[in-house]
Amino acid sequence: MNKTLHVKIVNPQRKIYEGDVRMIIARATTGELGVLPGHAPMFALLDPWPVRLLTEEGERQIDIQGGILQVKPDSVVTIITNGEEKK
Repeated sequence: MNKTLHVKIVNPQRKIYEGDVRMIIARATTGELGVLPGHAPMFALLDPWPVRLLTEEGERQIDIQGGILQVKPDSVVTIITNGEEKK
């Protein structure tokens, strides 16, 4: 099993983030969810809330204004949103 997830966060204008993370924490319309390597494939609608990315270097937050999260079987996670990185 992979020890990381490959994450892509994009909006209609550009790629906001791409990289490997240990865990993703996001707020879906049904509640908060955590995604670890090996997570079952899924789709989730996201609320406007910061997505937390836990990396080897620490934690990074990216503000989003809602969106769609997709987890693929090969530990690739894509988030499509309107959002900007929190500085």
